[in-house]
Amino acid sequence: MRFLCLHGAGTNSNVLDIQTGPIRDALDTNATFEFYDGFCEVETVEEIKNIFAGPFYTWYSPGLGGHTLTEAKAELLDLIETEGPFDACLGFSQGAALLAAVILDHQARHPFGPNLFKLAIFVCGGSPLLVTKALEQSDLDYRPAVDKMAALTEPWLGPYVPGHEPHADEQWNMFMAQKVKEAGLTIRIPTAHIYGAKDHTVKECLNLRDMCDPRRRVEFDHGGKHEVPRTTRLVQQMAMTVRRAIDKAMTAH
Repeated sequence: MRFLCLHGAGTNSNVLDIQTGPIRDALDTNATFEFYDGFCEVETVEEIKNIFAGPFYTWYSPGLGGHTLTEAKAELLDLIETEGPFDACLGFSQGAALLAAVILDHQARHPFGPNLFKLAIFVCGGSPLLVTKALEQSDLDYRPAVDKMAALTEPWLGPYVPGHEPHADEQWNMFMAQKVKEAGLTIRIPTAHIYGAKDHTVKECLNLRDMCDPRRRVEFDHGGKHEVPRTTRLVQQMAMTVRRAIDKAMTAH
């Protein structure tokens, strides 16, 4: 099984490689994990710079403009087409949010399949976003159009990465689980959700969880913050959660 792996905002592919290394080792699987850098280079917070080497990236940024989200979705689909196919995906935080967004869009365009991935692993996953009002319009003919998906969203009130807050004249919205479900767009592939009860973004993690098919999802609350714990017990439990999701994907019809 070949995984496409997307890091969180303000980090890079090496950070996610290190974050998930213990889980991958504990999985003891022949799956391959391929890590990619975000599309926008940015300055990051001191806590990251003091531990990891740059440069650092984000996939999109409210501070850089709403067009960055549309461009990120289109560029990610190009990456999948040129570097894929990928059987599965893994995303941390913003990386998870972007993956969920393109999965939802793909399902809207292809209601009867095929699926973009067989499996998704969301770690501290952010909720997928939609820009309904942007100062700079993208030239990309990205589908589905914003007005087709806007009814499934509500205004996104953060939390924002410091220094990357939305422009006052733009509108960033967040997909809401109940509206996604009512529209028949529940994420239908097997998913794993790993999150921490003390995470300041845990409501987004749970919103993302709830827009995935409850019959095909597994979850684990590691009890911590916005992080991937490294203690042996928690690593084993997170690996077990991922393994259960892989098993669901391998037996899905």
